[in-house]
Amino acid sequence: MLDQSDKPAPGAVRFGIYLTDAFPLLPLSMVIESLRIANIIERMDNFSYVLISADGNPVVSSCGFPSPIEFGFRDCPEVDVVVVCTGQSGARTTESGVLNWLRKLSRSGVTIGGISSGAFILAEAGLLDGRKCAVHWESNQSLNERFCNVDVTGDIFCIAGNVITCAGGVSTLDLMLHQISKLRTKLFARLVADAMVYPSIRGSNAPARVNVQARTGIKNQLILSSIELMEKNIENPIHISEIGARLGTSTRQLERLYSRYFQMPPSRYYMFLRLREARSLLAQTDIPVIEVALCTGFKNASHFSRCYRQAYKKPPGEQRGL
Repeated sequence: MLDQSDKPAPGAVRFGIYLTDAFPLLPLSMVIESLRIANIIERMDNFSYVLISADGNPVVSSCGFPSPIEFGFRDCPEVDVVVVCTGQSGARTTESGVLNWLRKLSRSGVTIGGISSGAFILAEAGLLDGRKCAVHWESNQSLNERFCNVDVTGDIFCIAGNVITCAGGVSTLDLMLHQISKLRTKLFARLVADAMVYPSIRGSNAPARVNVQARTGIKNQLILSSIELMEKNIENPIHISEIGARLGTSTRQLERLYSRYFQMPPSRYYMFLRLREARSLLAQTDIPVIEVALCTGFKNASHFSRCYRQAYKKPPGEQRGL
């Protein structure tokens, strides 16, 4: 860990890791462990970090693991890189002081990173205007809805000047290895990856979400193609018969396949996809419930609320803590 009185060693890089309540623990561990192992390989404590929250008080991860916060953003020591790591609940409106702090650091040349849903905070600070960014795949549409001047990609990480964004999870390690290779060498980054039993470092344009077959474990091409059509038509749902027609099969055949693989009809599976997207929009945006309904293919708020309550045992408003 970094002490304010420590003088940087030659080639030293100081990371500030900004966390919000319910931050995802896995990306944080990827950042910390890659820095720790880099120090072991280099036999010098050249890579250091401090943990930061808005007010300097402890925050708890999404799995209930407490973090030993050392600083608030107002008394944070000088750093070379600031990484904002937050989950869905931290993607809502951020206090102006934090946003001004990030803007000031960016203007001074500090590298600013957003991990998992951290891109929301960077976008709110205006640091992603006109730039490509990466965010957890569950948040793609939410980020698009809130910040129309941000180019949301499906990549695992993006680098745009001194701003970096990452989809989170294990892809955080790919980003860290990329940054370490820039700070040292590609060989050095491979040594860090090898120590972490990570055999293949992915490039930035690797997809943040695995394909449908990998996600479902299903090889039936009709099922896979039908799910892809559903996922591409959330806002304007298409009838199951039309999906069958596009795929050259019948509605009855799709119903048999979905009953076999999912124990539900295709219409119900389609509804599940739409409601899951709605839940993300409710958690990560402030757009009205009626707009969330329209974005996920519902004609009116009452039908949407009825379906949402049936699926999640609560009305849409409670998703926002109202």
